[in-house]
Amino acid sequence: MTSISNQIDQGPNILIIGGGSGGHISPGLAIAESIASIGGRCHVLCSERAIDRSMLEGGCVSFQSMPARPFSTRPLGLWRCLRGIRHCTTDVLELMKTQKFDGVLALGGFVAASVMPGILKARRSGGIKGFDGRIVLLNLDRIPGKANRQIARKADVVLSAVDTVQTGFASMTTGLPIRSAAMASGSKSHCRLELGLDPDRPTLLITGASQGASSLNRLMSRLIEEFPEPMRQFQVIHLSGQQSQEELQQLYASAGIKAEVRPFMHDMGLAWGAASLTVSRAGANSVAEIQANAVPAIFLPYPHHRDQHQVHNAEPLVEAGGSHIVQDRDDEATARDVGQLLLNTFQDSDSLKAMSEALIRQARPEAAETVVSVLLKR
Repeated sequence: MTSISNQIDQGPNILIIGGGSGGHISPGLAIAESIASIGGRCHVLCSERAIDRSMLEGGCVSFQSMPARPFSTRPLGLWRCLRGIRHCTTDVLELMKTQKFDGVLALGGFVAASVMPGILKARRSGGIKGFDGRIVLLNLDRIPGKANRQIARKADVVLSAVDTVQTGFASMTTGLPIRSAAMASGSKSHCRLELGLDPDRPTLLITGASQGASSLNRLMSRLIEEFPEPMRQFQVIHLSGQQSQEELQQLYASAGIKAEVRPFMHDMGLAWGAASLTVSRAGANSVAEIQANAVPAIFLPYPHHRDQHQVHNAEPLVEAGGSHIVQDRDDEATARDVGQLLLNTFQDSDSLKAMSEALIRQARPEAAETVVSVLLKR
């Protein structure tokens, strides 16, 4: 691939649209880091949710919260969605009176769907700076959602981070861009020490992604009750979400398990770097970070999505030999299934090593540069 820096005469200005969860913000930050490395800059149009601001503040981007709302078939929800699109369109047109963008990257989801009408109107309108470049959609999940299918019809180029189950949806599979803060920056011992943990003790990471997962929080209580002695051989990093941190800290303390419980971690590279194995949801970004950091995984996909897209996200890692899937029934049977897998895997060091090596073979470290190359192609 030709070096990106040789393709442009000066640093580009890129508009990134997407948000509403850490999984939509993280790839945007990875793209922004790649753009910054060639002297460019990025402006992000995100949601009004706290997670977006929390992740974008202090990053290498400027950003603006948009009044976007998810689509709903209920009358009040639909009215809020349509009102949000109208306000987003006004905000985009005002923005483009003051800045010219060399390309637009849509990361999918309800924010990108709400902002896209304004982007298209800006392209058609005269008398504003607008943009001179491509509209590129980067689809993140193996099953493209409704918003992405809608955006794909308007985008100049459709990319996908992973192979989709819908043949022909994207022109290229790129891998999912990973921000630097989500990559392990040292050895397992180093990362564990940074988190105040024993550098030599097997470490289990529990994560429900940026918003936590209540059923995974309950899972740990059931695991400790079902396997009290075996669970004490581990130390735990548990990303709990905002609601259950204190309760989980008390749980681990009562069980005699050393644990670092946090609602969320921006520097996820420390957590992945410290982990011997993870129990995780299977959102696109979580799956990609697990793959990139070669952390053997037991996935419990969110069970209530109609299209079961998290199951599909995890399947390639299972097929490669780097992870397992357990159906999250949120009950004692789930805990027994997960507990048995945990114990069997940790007791077989060769299996654990083979899982990690399988993930290394699947990694796509060039993903961000690939997306940027397509975005900036004239």
